[in-house]
Amino acid sequence: MAKSGKINKIYACWIYVSDLKQSIRFYQDIGFELKFVDDNAWAEFDLGETAFALLQRPAEKGAVQPAKTRIMFEVNDIEKMRRHLVSLGVNLIGDVREEAYGKLLTFEDLDGHWLEFFENKRA
Repeated sequence: MAKSGKINKIYACWIYVSDLKQSIRFYQDIGFELKFVDDNAWAEFDLGETAFALLQRPAEKGAVQPAKTRIMFEVNDIEKMRRHLVSLGVNLIGDVREEAYGKLLTFEDLDGHWLEFFENKRA
């Protein structure tokens, strides 16, 4: 255990995007519920206790560098989500994979960030 105490949870996760309005639409289209937008620089989606947000990358900081570290979002029906992503033309990274703990599906957002849907086998 860390000297300062136990880490409780992920409070927030955010990524830079090159076009906030297009990215908001992308995330809403795949099923995220928009919580709020702040001055067209920050958009947060409703995921319960953990904040997931998009930040408009300032032009002076250069282009968005897509992250290949995956952020995993739990879903109830991964096959239904796969079909939905395909219908929207979302770039899938492989297909649904089955692991001992559940099913996974990796995909890219508009800026090339890798994200993952997860269906818990234990649920």
